[in-house]
Amino acid sequence: MFTNPAEGRLRAGWRILLFVLLFWVFAALIFVLKPVFGDITKREYLSRYSLVIVAVLAFAASVAVAIARKYLDKKSFRSLGLGGIRRALPDVLFGFFLSAAMAGGFLLVTLAFGLVEITAIGMPDTPGPGLWDSGFGDYIQVMSGGVLFFLLMEHILVGYWEELVFRGYLFDNLSDGMGQNLAIGISCAIYGLIHATNPNAGILSTGIIMFFGFLRIYGLLATGFLWLSIGMHIGWNFFQGPVFGFGASGHQMASLLELEISGPDWASGGEFGPEGSLLILPILALALLTMRWWGSRNKPLGN
Repeated sequence: MFTNPAEGRLRAGWRILLFVLLFWVFAALIFVLKPVFGDITKREYLSRYSLVIVAVLAFAASVAVAIARKYLDKKSFRSLGLGGIRRALPDVLFGFFLSAAMAGGFLLVTLAFGLVEITAIGMPDTPGPGLWDSGFGDYIQVMSGGVLFFLLMEHILVGYWEELVFRGYLFDNLSDGMGQNLAIGISCAIYGLIHATNPNAGILSTGIIMFFGFLRIYGLLATGFLWLSIGMHIGWNFFQGPVFGFGASGHQMASLLELEISGPDWASGGEFGPEGSLLILPILALALLTMRWWGSRNKPLGN
Protein backbone atom coordinates (compact mmCIF):
# COMPACT_ATOMS: atom_id res chain seq x y z
CA MET A 1 0.00 0.00 0.00
CA PHE A 2 2.78 2.43 0.86
CA THR A 3 5.88 1.31 -1.04
CA ASN A 4 6.79 -0.18 -4.38
CA PRO A 5 9.31 -2.94 -3.55
CA ALA A 6 10.58 -3.09 -7.14
CA GLU A 7 11.47 0.62 -7.07
CA GLY A 8 12.52 0.80 -3.44
CA ARG A 9 10.52 3.95 -2.75
CA LEU A 10 7.07 5.20 -1.70
CA ARG A 11 4.26 4.93 -4.21
CA ALA A 12 3.51 8.01 -6.29
CA GLY A 13 0.43 9.12 -4.36
CA TRP A 14 2.29 9.21 -1.05
CA ARG A 15 5.23 11.03 -2.65
CA ILE A 16 2.87 13.71 -3.96
CA LEU A 17 1.16 14.08 -0.58
CA LEU A 18 4.45 14.44 1.28
CA PHE A 19 5.74 16.90 -1.31
CA VAL A 20 2.65 19.12 -0.93
CA LEU A 21 3.07 19.12 2.85
CA LEU A 22 6.77 19.90 2.50
CA PHE A 23 6.04 22.75 0.10
CA TRP A 24 3.59 24.38 2.50
CA VAL A 25 6.02 24.05 5.39
CA PHE A 26 8.56 26.16 3.52
CA ALA A 27 5.85 28.46 2.12
CA ALA A 28 4.90 29.29 5.73
CA LEU A 29 7.94 31.58 5.64
CA ILE A 30 5.50 34.07 4.06
CA PHE A 31 3.87 34.58 7.44
CA VAL A 32 7.12 34.46 9.37
CA LEU A 33 8.22 37.52 7.36
CA LYS A 34 4.97 39.43 7.88
CA PRO A 35 6.09 41.37 11.02
CA VAL A 36 8.99 42.84 9.02
CA PHE A 37 6.51 44.93 7.06
CA GLY A 38 4.79 46.53 10.03
CA ASP A 39 1.54 46.17 11.87
CA ILE A 40 -0.79 45.30 8.99
CA THR A 41 -3.49 42.69 8.50
CA LYS A 42 -2.86 39.42 6.70
CA ARG A 43 -5.07 40.56 3.82
CA GLU A 44 -3.11 43.80 3.45
CA TYR A 45 0.18 41.95 3.60
CA LEU A 46 -0.78 39.40 0.95
CA SER A 47 -2.15 42.03 -1.42
CA ARG A 48 0.50 44.73 -0.97
CA TYR A 49 3.73 42.74 -1.01
CA SER A 50 3.13 40.46 -3.97
CA LEU A 51 6.78 40.31 -5.04
CA VAL A 52 7.78 39.12 -1.57
CA ILE A 53 5.04 36.49 -1.65
CA VAL A 54 6.02 35.03 -5.02
CA ALA A 55 9.73 35.10 -4.09
CA VAL A 56 8.98 33.01 -1.01
CA LEU A 57 6.83 30.61 -3.06
CA ALA A 58 9.63 30.22 -5.62
CA PHE A 59 12.05 29.48 -2.78
CA ALA A 60 9.63 27.02 -1.15
CA ALA A 61 9.01 25.22 -4.44
CA SER A 62 12.73 24.92 -5.22
CA VAL A 63 13.66 23.54 -1.80
CA ALA A 64 10.66 21.22 -1.54
CA VAL A 65 11.22 19.81 -5.02
CA ALA A 66 14.95 19.32 -4.39
CA ILE A 67 14.31 17.43 -1.14
CA ALA A 68 11.39 15.39 -2.45
CA ARG A 69 13.21 14.57 -5.65
CA LYS A 70 16.27 13.25 -3.84
CA TYR A 71 14.75 11.47 -0.86
CA LEU A 72 11.26 10.48 -2.05
CA ASP A 73 11.62 10.02 -5.81
CA LYS A 74 15.27 9.00 -5.65
CA LYS A 75 15.94 10.92 -8.85
CA SER A 76 17.82 14.08 -9.74
CA PHE A 77 16.41 17.61 -9.76
CA ARG A 78 17.52 18.04 -13.38
CA SER A 79 15.54 14.97 -14.48
CA LEU A 80 12.30 16.98 -14.10
CA GLY A 81 13.10 18.70 -17.39
CA LEU A 82 15.68 21.16 -16.11
CA GLY A 83 18.62 19.72 -18.04
CA GLY A 84 19.57 20.75 -21.56
CA ILE A 85 21.15 23.99 -20.36
CA ARG A 86 22.34 24.90 -23.87
CA ARG A 87 18.75 25.13 -25.06
CA ALA A 88 17.31 26.76 -21.93
CA LEU A 89 17.64 30.37 -23.09
CA PRO A 90 16.39 29.76 -26.67
CA ASP A 91 13.38 27.82 -25.36
CA VAL A 92 12.53 30.40 -22.69
CA LEU A 93 12.80 33.31 -25.14
CA PHE A 94 10.83 31.52 -27.84
CA GLY A 95 8.07 30.69 -25.35
CA PHE A 96 8.08 34.24 -24.00
CA PHE A 97 7.60 35.84 -27.42
CA LEU A 98 5.16 33.16 -28.59
CA SER A 99 2.97 34.10 -25.64
CA ALA A 100 3.44 37.78 -26.53
CA ALA A 101 2.11 36.97 -30.01
CA MET A 102 -0.82 35.07 -28.49
CA ALA A 103 -1.80 37.97 -26.20
CA GLY A 104 -1.25 40.51 -29.01
CA GLY A 105 -3.33 38.38 -31.37
CA PHE A 106 -6.17 38.28 -28.86
CA LEU A 107 -6.01 42.06 -28.49
CA LEU A 108 -6.22 42.53 -32.28
CA VAL A 109 -9.16 40.14 -32.57
CA THR A 110 -11.13 41.81 -29.79
CA LEU A 111 -10.36 45.25 -31.24
CA ALA A 112 -11.56 44.08 -34.66
CA PHE A 113 -14.85 42.83 -33.19
CA GLY A 114 -15.36 46.00 -31.16
CA LEU A 115 -15.11 44.14 -27.87
CA VAL A 116 -12.39 46.38 -26.42
CA GLU A 117 -11.29 49.96 -26.83
CA ILE A 118 -7.89 51.38 -25.88
CA THR A 119 -8.62 54.42 -23.70
CA ALA A 120 -5.15 55.31 -22.43
CA ILE A 121 -1.48 54.39 -22.86
CA GLY A 122 1.14 54.66 -20.13
CA MET A 123 2.01 53.10 -16.79
CA PRO A 124 1.12 54.67 -13.44
CA ASP A 125 3.96 55.86 -11.21
CA THR A 126 3.95 52.59 -9.26
CA PRO A 127 2.54 49.11 -9.90
CA GLY A 128 0.15 49.55 -6.98
CA PRO A 129 0.69 49.12 -3.25
CA GLY A 130 3.77 47.05 -2.58
CA LEU A 131 7.49 47.42 -2.09
CA TRP A 132 7.36 51.13 -2.86
CA ASP A 133 5.24 51.61 0.28
CA SER A 134 7.92 50.04 2.45
CA GLY A 135 10.62 52.57 1.58
CA PHE A 136 12.21 50.74 -1.34
CA GLY A 137 10.88 53.49 -3.60
CA ASP A 138 13.43 55.88 -2.10
CA TYR A 139 16.13 53.90 -3.89
CA ILE A 140 14.35 53.10 -7.15
CA GLN A 141 13.68 55.49 -10.02
CA VAL A 142 10.02 54.80 -10.71
CA MET A 143 9.21 55.19 -14.39
CA SER A 144 6.99 53.28 -16.78
CA GLY A 145 9.89 51.00 -17.70
CA GLY A 146 10.74 50.53 -14.05
CA VAL A 147 7.20 49.49 -13.20
CA LEU A 148 7.11 47.04 -16.09
CA PHE A 149 10.44 45.61 -14.92
CA PHE A 150 9.04 45.17 -11.40
CA LEU A 151 6.03 43.30 -12.79
CA LEU A 152 8.20 41.23 -15.13
CA MET A 153 10.34 40.07 -12.19
CA GLU A 154 7.19 39.01 -10.38
CA HIS A 155 5.93 37.03 -13.37
CA ILE A 156 9.32 35.38 -13.91
CA LEU A 157 9.13 33.99 -10.39
CA VAL A 158 5.51 32.88 -10.83
CA GLY A 159 6.22 31.21 -14.15
CA TYR A 160 9.24 29.40 -12.73
CA TRP A 161 7.71 28.02 -9.55
CA GLU A 162 4.32 27.07 -11.02
CA GLU A 163 5.92 25.17 -13.90
CA LEU A 164 8.41 23.50 -11.56
CA VAL A 165 5.56 22.30 -9.33
CA PHE A 166 2.73 21.57 -11.78
CA ARG A 167 4.44 20.49 -15.02
CA GLY A 168 7.55 19.36 -13.20
CA TYR A 169 7.11 17.51 -9.93
CA LEU A 170 3.38 16.77 -9.89
CA PHE A 171 3.09 15.78 -13.55
CA ASP A 172 6.16 13.54 -13.37
CA ASN A 173 4.85 11.68 -10.35
CA LEU A 174 1.32 11.43 -11.70
CA SER A 175 2.80 9.90 -14.86
CA ASP A 176 4.77 7.42 -12.75
CA GLY A 177 1.67 6.41 -10.84
CA MET A 178 -1.04 6.26 -13.52
CA GLY A 179 0.57 6.62 -16.92
CA GLN A 180 1.12 9.72 -19.02
CA ASN A 181 -2.29 10.01 -20.70
CA LEU A 182 -4.30 9.90 -17.49
CA ALA A 183 -1.73 12.15 -15.81
CA ILE A 184 -2.30 14.78 -18.51
CA GLY A 185 -6.04 14.79 -17.84
CA ILE A 186 -5.69 14.87 -14.05
CA SER A 187 -3.02 17.59 -14.18
CA CYS A 188 -5.12 19.82 -16.45
CA ALA A 189 -8.19 19.32 -14.25
CA ILE A 190 -6.25 20.24 -11.10
CA TYR A 191 -4.86 23.34 -12.79
CA GLY A 192 -8.31 24.46 -13.89
CA LEU A 193 -9.91 23.84 -10.49
CA ILE A 194 -7.19 25.79 -8.68
CA HIS A 195 -7.93 28.81 -10.88
CA ALA A 196 -11.68 28.35 -10.32
CA THR A 197 -11.24 30.17 -7.01
CA ASN A 198 -9.83 33.29 -8.72
CA PRO A 199 -11.87 36.51 -8.87
CA ASN A 200 -14.49 36.56 -11.66
CA ALA A 201 -13.89 32.87 -12.51
CA GLY A 202 -16.68 30.76 -13.97
CA ILE A 203 -17.30 27.43 -15.65
CA LEU A 204 -16.05 28.68 -19.03
CA SER A 205 -12.84 30.18 -17.67
CA THR A 206 -12.13 27.04 -15.64
CA GLY A 207 -12.48 24.90 -18.76
CA ILE A 208 -10.25 27.17 -20.83
CA ILE A 209 -7.62 27.22 -18.07
CA MET A 210 -7.55 23.42 -18.40
CA PHE A 211 -6.61 23.89 -22.07
CA PHE A 212 -3.84 26.24 -20.94
CA GLY A 213 -2.68 23.48 -18.61
CA PHE A 214 -2.36 21.18 -21.63
CA LEU A 215 -0.55 23.92 -23.55
CA ARG A 216 2.08 24.04 -20.80
CA ILE A 217 2.37 20.23 -20.63
CA TYR A 218 2.81 20.14 -24.40
CA GLY A 219 5.80 22.42 -24.05
CA LEU A 220 7.42 19.70 -21.95
CA LEU A 221 6.32 16.90 -24.27
CA ALA A 222 7.45 18.71 -27.44
CA THR A 223 10.95 19.51 -26.21
CA GLY A 224 11.65 17.15 -23.32
CA PHE A 225 12.40 20.13 -21.06
CA LEU A 226 10.47 22.63 -18.95
CA TRP A 227 12.14 25.71 -20.46
CA LEU A 228 9.58 26.32 -23.22
CA SER A 229 6.69 26.00 -20.75
CA ILE A 230 8.38 28.37 -18.30
CA GLY A 231 8.95 30.96 -21.02
CA MET A 232 5.35 30.72 -22.22
CA HIS A 233 3.98 31.03 -18.70
CA ILE A 234 6.06 34.14 -18.00
CA GLY A 235 5.21 35.73 -21.34
CA TRP A 236 1.49 35.03 -21.19
CA ASN A 237 1.00 36.46 -17.70
CA PHE A 238 3.20 39.48 -18.45
CA PHE A 239 1.72 40.48 -21.79
CA GLN A 240 -1.96 39.80 -21.12
CA GLY A 241 -1.91 41.87 -17.91
CA PRO A 242 0.87 44.46 -17.43
CA VAL A 243 1.36 45.16 -21.14
CA PHE A 244 -2.03 44.82 -22.86
CA GLY A 245 -4.27 45.57 -19.89
CA PHE A 246 -6.52 42.49 -19.74
CA GLY A 247 -7.39 40.73 -16.53
CA ALA A 248 -4.77 38.09 -15.69
CA SER A 249 -6.82 35.05 -14.62
CA GLY A 250 -9.23 37.41 -12.88
CA HIS A 251 -6.59 39.64 -11.29
CA GLN A 252 -6.28 43.31 -12.23
CA MET A 253 -2.93 45.11 -12.17
CA ALA A 254 -1.14 48.17 -13.47
CA SER A 255 -0.80 48.03 -17.24
CA LEU A 256 0.71 49.87 -20.20
CA LEU A 257 -2.64 49.93 -22.02
CA GLU A 258 -5.92 50.85 -20.38
CA LEU A 259 -8.86 49.05 -21.95
CA GLU A 260 -12.61 49.52 -21.90
CA ILE A 261 -14.17 46.09 -22.34
CA SER A 262 -17.68 45.59 -23.73
CA GLY A 263 -19.72 42.79 -25.21
CA PRO A 264 -20.50 39.37 -23.74
CA ASP A 265 -17.93 37.90 -21.38
CA TRP A 266 -17.74 34.67 -23.39
CA ALA A 267 -16.29 36.72 -26.26
CA SER A 268 -14.32 39.50 -24.54
CA GLY A 269 -13.25 37.51 -21.49
CA GLY A 270 -14.74 40.18 -19.23
CA GLU A 271 -12.99 40.89 -15.97
CA PHE A 272 -11.32 37.47 -15.98
CA GLY A 273 -9.31 38.17 -19.11
CA PRO A 274 -8.54 36.24 -22.32
CA GLU A 275 -8.75 32.90 -20.50
CA GLY A 276 -12.48 33.53 -20.13
CA SER A 277 -13.08 34.02 -23.86
CA LEU A 278 -13.88 31.42 -26.51
CA LEU A 279 -11.94 33.55 -28.99
CA ILE A 280 -8.69 32.43 -27.37
CA LEU A 281 -9.24 28.78 -28.43
CA PRO A 282 -8.12 29.14 -32.09
CA ILE A 283 -5.11 31.10 -30.84
CA LEU A 284 -4.29 28.20 -28.50
CA ALA A 285 -4.53 25.78 -31.44
CA LEU A 286 -2.09 27.88 -33.49
CA ALA A 287 0.25 28.04 -30.50
CA LEU A 288 0.24 24.24 -30.21
CA LEU A 289 1.16 23.89 -33.90
CA THR A 290 3.97 26.41 -33.44
CA MET A 291 5.28 24.55 -30.39
CA ARG A 292 5.20 21.30 -32.35
CA TRP A 293 7.29 22.92 -35.09
CA TRP A 294 9.74 24.33 -32.56
CA GLY A 295 10.12 21.00 -30.76
CA SER A 296 10.71 19.03 -33.98
CA ARG A 297 13.12 21.64 -35.35
CA ASN A 298 15.20 21.86 -32.21
CA LYS A 299 16.54 18.45 -31.27
CA PRO A 300 17.97 18.03 -27.76
CA LEU A 301 21.30 19.84 -27.64
CA GLY A 302 22.76 18.11 -24.60
CA ASN A 303 23.70 19.68 -21.28
